[in-house]
Amino acid sequence: MDMTTAALGRGRRMVAALLGLAAASWAYLWLVTTQMGDMSSVFAMPMTSAWSSGQTGLMIAMWVVMMAAMMLPSAAPMVVTYDRMDRRSVAGAGGSTALFVAGYVVMWSAFAVMATALQWVLHSAALVDGMGEATHGLLAGSLLIGAGIFQFSPIKQRSLGACRTPMGFLTTSWRNGAAGAFRMGVHHGTLCLRCCWALMIVLFALGVMNLIWVLLLTLFVAAEKMSRRGEAISTIGGVVMIVSGLAVVTGG
Repeated sequence: MDMTTAALGRGRRMVAALLGLAAASWAYLWLVTTQMGDMSSVFAMPMTSAWSSGQTGLMIAMWVVMMAAMMLPSAAPMVVTYDRMDRRSVAGAGGSTALFVAGYVVMWSAFAVMATALQWVLHSAALVDGMGEATHGLLAGSLLIGAGIFQFSPIKQRSLGACRTPMGFLTTSWRNGAAGAFRMGVHHGTLCLRCCWALMIVLFALGVMNLIWVLLLTLFVAAEKMSRRGEAISTIGGVVMIVSGLAVVTGG
């Protein structure tokens, strides 16, 4: 087996592993959605603002798993490119693909904690229901309009550009060693978070536990980052969100 064939095989296995983690995350989300209405289940969604520590922990876990389900597939090109470049490092300077992924997951886990806190605040104010869906059209429409406008912002465009060009990002941000791998994963996660945070907040308009919308947003994020027409897809998505938000606000 030549080196090229071996590299391709390793890349495929890595993609399969990331997709496997994402699939396991989707399975967990499906399990939660089937039991969240059963008050006797450990996965029951909190119906009042008086969340227990156990409920808070489960909500954080749900958001962490959801971010893994949504973001790991679109991170695959970056992870595979990092692994390929790392294996070409000089002796003693190699990093760790696992730590690169861990750094990426850490950033989205931090977002999951903030999203849980936001959900608690909105729930306490009766602005979202127990399923995490906006109870008022004005809030839902405003979230959609805001996310749509953000699609055209410079920070969105810069961050999306970095996510769409793995080689460019890694070349300019390279750090040697295991610590460097983790730092690069955190850096990539930060860029990805800057790019996609508004799309995640849109879930409060569509329903945090509505897996159909979660799946559609996952596909949209993947298309933005991985499709050759990613920029056009991003633009179309922004327009659709703005128009949809205006329709919701005006009751159209």
